[in-house]
Amino acid sequence: MARILCVEDDADIQHLLSLAFQNEGYEAHYAFTGKEGYEKALSLNPDLILLDLMLPVMNGVEVIRLLKQHKKARDIPIIVMTGYPMDPNFVESTIRSLGVLEYIRKPVHLQELMSLTRRILSHHIPRTFPSLKLHKGAVRIDPKFRTVWIHDKLVATLAPKRFEVLFSLVQAQGEVRCEELLKKIWGLGGTKNDLEKAVQRLREDLGPGESHRIKTTPNGYELIG
Repeated sequence: MARILCVEDDADIQHLLSLAFQNEGYEAHYAFTGKEGYEKALSLNPDLILLDLMLPVMNGVEVIRLLKQHKKARDIPIIVMTGYPMDPNFVESTIRSLGVLEYIRKPVHLQELMSLTRRILSHHIPRTFPSLKLHKGAVRIDPKFRTVWIHDKLVATLAPKRFEVLFSLVQAQGEVRCEELLKKIWGLGGTKNDLEKAVQRLREDLGPGESHRIKTTPNGYELIG
């Protein structure tokens, strides 16, 4: 289940977007100020951020700049929502110069937003994965779509970091040490807590009937195919 963080100071819009994302099967989180949005982006590590530009405490442009400077958050895709009464071409060029993938003008049309969300999440795939399918026992993964199949049944579409963890476990013959996973997936900025949270959510993605396949070992984790 992909995790969406919506940073918007209008409570009515927040409520509407939260319901829309939940109905689409996403995990929805919210923040009402730019500062709160920035802090939640770091603590939640969302798969996508929906960001208003006109925010109290810290505006959207400041949030984008801080996120792009942070090693942990710089790769999180962002959709900017804007109601700025400016030339649309100027707004778009300014936003894209900051490294934002897409923007959508207010009032937001939910069907357009959901379509844009699905497209961004489907294309936000780590480039290091080869374009082939891999399997270990009954577990099969497709790097192109970040999908997981068990006994030929689709069980989950994973967020990027969690897919990278599973990808490493599928490739390994046995245990993969925590240090190896952290170095490969998070680099120098990763912590054991980051890995533990990713594994916990990966087990939740697989579901109660299949979560046992991610086995905790003395030094790391192992996938039981």
